[in-house]
Amino acid sequence: MPACKLIPVTAPDHYATLSIKPDATDAEIKRRYRALMREVHPDANANDPLANRKAARVNVAFETLSDPGKRRAYDELYHPAKTKKKYEFWAEQPNWEDIVAANVPARRPAHVHSLEPLIEPLEIDVDMAELKQHDRVRRRITITNRCECTISGDVSTSEPWLYGPVGRLTAKPGATIEFDVEVVSRKVTFPGISRVIFVAKDWTGVVPVKINGYVAKQRRTVPPADSAFVPLRRRKWAGRR
Repeated sequence: MPACKLIPVTAPDHYATLSIKPDATDAEIKRRYRALMREVHPDANANDPLANRKAARVNVAFETLSDPGKRRAYDELYHPAKTKKKYEFWAEQPNWEDIVAANVPARRPAHVHSLEPLIEPLEIDVDMAELKQHDRVRRRITITNRCECTISGDVSTSEPWLYGPVGRLTAKPGATIEFDVEVVSRKVTFPGISRVIFVAKDWTGVVPVKINGYVAKQRRTVPPADSAFVPLRRRKWAGRR
């Protein structure tokens, strides 16, 4: 059984070498090859120590792309956008794992804001007296985009008694997002601390929300039977026991 031939996972871009598009015709490839060879031929570049290497690279690119069979195999492996059978072709290769790994696009670096978005206010305080007067208490939050990019994100809250807007909010460069949050008085639990969180792709803004003025109920204690504040009837009844 003949040994399988491994196909290299990396190769020079022959289309870039000839400065042509991947859909170039045979006539365009031949025309471009002749023009390039006149420019890079060693006889015309005696003072260039890399002239031989440049001419060899152009020759290899032309030999590959001018032959229909070689060009088809090259396109299937290194220019899969031109064929619908790229994955089938890769799967037939014994080193398919290396081929797939070599064709994984590089990860884009994370965006860094020139100036981070400004979220205001930095903290929200709601008094219990206001909650007793109103079923819902509203507060407004603004986010100013100070970067040259566009920020887009969603609002969430950490407690069920605090409601925020539903849906994606977007701010173009220099624009401001405004939205209201609501505190539902009947759902407030203590300690009354929550957070409004705006989550964008490259930035997260947090505004703490606190409920102030809460006083825990004092448990009522029953005075002893011999206290002067206890009615006489109860003191007599306690003495008979």
